[in-house]
This record gives sequence, structure tokens and C-alpha cells, in this order.
Amino acid sequence: MLITHNFDLNWSISFYSANYNLSGYQLVSPILGLTAYNAGKKTSNNPNSSYPLEVGIRSDQGSPITINFTVAAIRDDHVDPLCASFGRDGKTVSLKPPISPYLCGSTSNGHFGLVVKLPPAPPAPPPYAAEDGGGGGEGGRVVMWKVAVGSSVGSALAIVLLGLLLVAMFAKVKKKARMVEMERRAYEEEALQVSMVGHVRAPVAVGTRTAPIIEHHFVHYKPK
Repeated sequence: MLITHNFDLNWSISFYSANYNLSGYQLVSPILGLTAYNAGKKTSNNPNSSYPLEVGIRSDQGSPITINFTVAAIRDDHVDPLCASFGRDGKTVSLKPPISPYLCGSTSNGHFGLVVKLPPAPPAPPPYAAEDGGGGGEGGRVVMWKVAVGSSVGSALAIVLLGLLLVAMFAKVKKKARMVEMERRAYEEEALQVSMVGHVRAPVAVGTRTAPIIEHHFVHYKPK
């Protein structure tokens, strides 16, 4: 009894890429498998057994077992995929060229797929170096110029804000001192005024009554 397997591409990637060593390669097809069983026939070693036993399939190099990925694989005319044979131990992977595009061959049953080699990762960009006599890249000079202008503008704004803050603090202190002086003067001059009495300065009370005036005219009273 022959049983074929056709795993979904997403499931194949999540399971086989996680368990098998596919470093530097990527699956572009679902995993296709072929297994054979003896259909549960009793054997001489265990005559009471009725469970199917897996058996191996072998073929010669002249007529290998072919696995066709023409429909199942992700096609890319610019990349030549390789045939991957996944071992039964769950770790080893064997790679070899296909018989023809998207057609793999094997001399035994198992699980197979197509993989492509991943392109090398691009090198990290070098850090921007300070401009020297040899001259750096145009991008580096532009970045350095922008940094210099930004630093100058930021410093100028900081100086202006600091100056405004100092002016505001000075004006506040001066206004407070003026108010204290005005209150002191008002308190000292509120009740008494200072005048010269001879050669001495002495406080003098402010007059609050009308000074009396002597009358020089009178009217004779004649009794009736």
C-alpha cells in the first residue's frame, strides 16, 4: 500500500524549517512524501500482528522515483531551486540538483521539497567619519553640515531664552525693592511731618482745627 503526502507550504515552512538545518536556504514548495506499508499482513515473526508495517522502496539510478513540483512550487525564472531530501532522523537534509526544472529524483521513498539559496545579507553601512583632506562622501558632508547648523541655531536660541529670563528676574527684583521703599516712606510720613524748630529737626503734628480769629467789630445791645 502506497501513501503520498502533500503538506501545506505554510505548515511545511513552520515545521521543517524549525526542525531541520536549512541555514542559508528557504523552502519554496510544500513537502511531498511517499511511504509504503505491507497492508497489515501477518508476518512469520509475529503471526498475531494485524497492524500495517512501513516498508522501504528502492529503485536503481536508471529509473528513479520522480517528484514533480511544477504545480506546487513557487516559480521564479531567475532562481534555480535545489532538491532537498529530509532524513528520517528529523535533522539531516540532503541537497542535489533537480533532474529537470522543478522535477526531483530519488532512489528511495521519503519526504522531499525544493529550496533556494538565500542572498547574502548586505554589509552594514560604515559610520560617518569626520571630513578630512581626502574628502568624504557627499552624504556625509551634508549630514555634518546639517548637524553644525542645527547646533548653532539651538545654542543661539538657548542664549536668547537665558537672557530674557535674567531680564525678567532683574525687573521683578527691582520692582519689589521699589515697592518696599514706597511703603517705608508712606509709613514714616503718615502721622508726623518733620520741620525745623530753631536748629533742630523735630516732628510737627499736622493741624486739624481752624485757627481762631479775634473779632474787632461788635454790635451794641439795646434792651427793650
